[in-house]
Amino acid sequence: MSTFYFGGKWSDELGLIVTRPMIRPTWQPETEFTAIIGRPRKSPYTKSYYENEKMTVRAVIADASQEKVREIYKTLRGYGHFVISTSQGEYMNAYCKLPVPEAQALLVAELPIEFTCEPFAYSTIPSDRGINDAVNYVEVENRGTVFVDPVIWYKPNKASTTFDCNGKTITVRTPQEIISANYADTYKITIDCEGELVYYTKPNNENVGCTELSTGPFPRLGVGTNYIKHDGVNEAQINYTARFF
Repeated sequence: MSTFYFGGKWSDELGLIVTRPMIRPTWQPETEFTAIIGRPRKSPYTKSYYENEKMTVRAVIADASQEKVREIYKTLRGYGHFVISTSQGEYMNAYCKLPVPEAQALLVAELPIEFTCEPFAYSTIPSDRGINDAVNYVEVENRGTVFVDPVIWYKPNKASTTFDCNGKTITVRTPQEIISANYADTYKITIDCEGELVYYTKPNNENVGCTELSTGPFPRLGVGTNYIKHDGVNEAQINYTARFF
């Protein structure tokens, strides 16, 4: 029997029985075609972004008591990790909606559950690698089928630090507070490549934004083997999660 996970619970915990096979969506960028005078065919243009995809799960309520229905409607709402048993080892970030009113759910035979899934499917096992000694290029393997925007954190030891990922560099100037603290290892700087943010973390775990101290493109890991290096740090690590179309 197929099951799904959302809101911290599996569907069978909620007393839901999935009645139809679940197949997760796939993603591809939309392509537009424009006619150009003098050419025999339209010219394609592929957009750089990916649309959300919708998925409807059909289920029946094994225990249609008011208490159980209320638990279902409390759990299956909002945004969270969405896992389906027919796609092992992956999760999606999704918005969940029950289009049938709660009172009506007590009477219907089948309950449609709508998920709006963001790109892409993610591996349930994240990857990380220490890159303390990456003064020369080190290999970072992306085993997914889609590029990944990683998170890099490091403890600086000079006024600015440069990271080179696949030949493209980003330089981050060290915040004055860290310099004044003699580059104490109780501070660290984080480069959030997906959010395109840079911030540093104080010894009390307070985060302070400093994106304005960065120049250059945020690192991106392509599919397969990537190469990264830096010009010296006290400590550094790259974290990423493989994802799939």
